[in-house]
Amino acid sequence: MSNPAHYSIAEDETEASSRFRTFRSLRNPVYRRLWMAGWVWYVNRMMEMAVLSWLVLELTDSPSQVALVGVFRMAPMFLLGLVAGSFSDRFPRKYVMISTQIVNVIVVGGMLALLVRGGVEPWHAYLATFLTGSAWAVDFSARRAYFAEIFRGDALTNAISLDVVALTGSSIVGPLFAGTIIELIDFSGSYALMFGLYLAAGWVLFTIPKTQSMGMEKEPVLRQLKESVTALVSNRALLAALTITVSLNFFGFPFLTMVPVIGRDVLGANAFLYGVLAGAAGIGSLTGAIIIASRQIRNHGQVYSLGSAFMLGILVLFSLSELYWLSLVLLMVAGIGMAGFATMQPTIALRAVGPEMRGRAMGAIALGIGASPLGMLTVGWMAEPENLGPQTALAVLTGTGFVVILVLRLLLPELRGQRR
Repeated sequence: MSNPAHYSIAEDETEASSRFRTFRSLRNPVYRRLWMAGWVWYVNRMMEMAVLSWLVLELTDSPSQVALVGVFRMAPMFLLGLVAGSFSDRFPRKYVMISTQIVNVIVVGGMLALLVRGGVEPWHAYLATFLTGSAWAVDFSARRAYFAEIFRGDALTNAISLDVVALTGSSIVGPLFAGTIIELIDFSGSYALMFGLYLAAGWVLFTIPKTQSMGMEKEPVLRQLKESVTALVSNRALLAALTITVSLNFFGFPFLTMVPVIGRDVLGANAFLYGVLAGAAGIGSLTGAIIIASRQIRNHGQVYSLGSAFMLGILVLFSLSELYWLSLVLLMVAGIGMAGFATMQPTIALRAVGPEMRGRAMGAIALGIGASPLGMLTVGWMAEPENLGPQTALAVLTGTGFVVILVLRLLLPELRGQRR
């Protein structure tokens, strides 16, 4: 059976000069192609979220209906997380990722046709983002488990950090592209670009050498799901990673659904300025991810939990700001904490289990990410004018999350870099 470790970088990193240490994982040809395809995938993902959020806001003028875009995007993480992890442990991960790209091309092509014809309704946006969110849930487990086939130890941390660089870099570029094209052309122009980019990403994945997933027996899916639950209960490092994932996705990441509402109604932004604002957190996160990629991180739990708390604390300040420039800066600063969370989350999970469980470990994390729809529904309901309004709603949610993270640090030694 072929093994992508054949393409691994050398375990002895002392040969790499410090100048190239940050990007050393890109010497691996398989990872380099995955990274290129990942950039395209992530840019499209961020573009779609920005385009559909602004579209639904224009169609409905309702914060709660804008929040539903995020709900339908993230719901598949909860519904499919463990099953998606099982798939990535049963089938060659290259073909799992290619299958998700095919789904994206079909869905984006359908939305492009609807936008060109006219008569788009909010439910079209919800269905489209649910389908691409389902593809994302499957890709999430397969892609990161593939990284663990290629690398291990500090090399795996570096590879995941560079993947976060692509993810966060796309969160700058994607919304900026979306806002600019909406302002200059229309919504269909954004979807035309996404359609072409998905085709390009699929082609790059096809060029990856054919490999098989690492030694996985075709166990029944129900048995694999049972093993996932058992691992969650018995593996304290994986459980710690899951608790922070659930907390930040419920209390923190729903802020994304409030950015268009606060941007337009509080800060007076147009589509272009909204795109800049939506990408601001990505600038800080990109910076943080590059710093992490440049270092040897020993205390993963500290970086993971403190980064999450830092992000939530800054988001409280963002929710209270009524100045565009200040809001922009605060989102950039919040992104630095986001990088600590996004990099350490898969690192901790993948290092906590053996090769045969990596897909399911990421599936368990995907299950935790599925908490975000509940947070989005909560903040969307609270943000309605007859309730708290968008600023107060976001302040309450993120402030509560900040306290929750600090309590979890006290209760779980793994989040302080300690072991029981």
